[in-house]
Amino acid sequence: MIHLLLEARKGGSHKKEKVEDVGFAVVEETDLGKAFIKEITNLDIAAQAMIFFFAGFDTVSSLMSFMAYELALHPEIQKRLREEIEKTLEECNGNVTYSAILKMKYMDMVVSESLRKWPIAIAIDRVCTKPYTIQPTKPGEKPLHIEKGTIIWFPIFGIHRDPAYYPDPDRFDPERFGEDNTENIVPYSFLPFGVGPRNCIGSRFALLETKVVFFYILCNFEIVPNAKTDIPIQISKSSFNLLAENGFWFDLKRLRK
Repeated sequence: MIHLLLEARKGGSHKKEKVEDVGFAVVEETDLGKAFIKEITNLDIAAQAMIFFFAGFDTVSSLMSFMAYELALHPEIQKRLREEIEKTLEECNGNVTYSAILKMKYMDMVVSESLRKWPIAIAIDRVCTKPYTIQPTKPGEKPLHIEKGTIIWFPIFGIHRDPAYYPDPDRFDPERFGEDNTENIVPYSFLPFGVGPRNCIGSRFALLETKVVFFYILCNFEIVPNAKTDIPIQISKSSFNLLAENGFWFDLKRLRK
């Protein structure tokens, strides 16, 4: 990332490498930011590198913790994911590659459902850029006028748990993101990394981290609940982002090979 920023400071461009990525949660980059490029200083580069690391530290670890919780409670899902991992490892002759991770469809389904059920950022805010009126859709409702400059909060957690978009929303079901079902997902009803030109800059990095970690864990261990595992999980009331009230507790049971 630092290399790309140094190249940008010199006015260079970065040629994207075409890699097959089945990731449903991947956010497409936008070119709108090019219109606002100013001189890039060493301080800008250091600040971007630091925020890229620290902004993804707690968030990614929380995603992994919630995903481990769901896998521990759903051994049949964990077993199917392990089968895909073993198949991928065999196809790579024991040396997993970047492109192989990105091609793992069921891995992406599990990660996407984890992000759907447990979005680490429970809301995002946007600033209204021009006056707009939301017309009523139900009897008794009134038009809602939004003035330019108004800050609007979008409740990601509420949208992801809305049965109008996701039937039986409290059930952990990776099949929601299977090839036959993704076309049924309403646009802008899945927002783990935000949307638009101000989406999360680290979405691809976060997804890759998560997939690689679980790839190697599930190669060697089974994630199982123990006596300290809260079932159902209790959400912390002292944190704005999603955290477990009593922490995450699992056992790793070594696989016999």
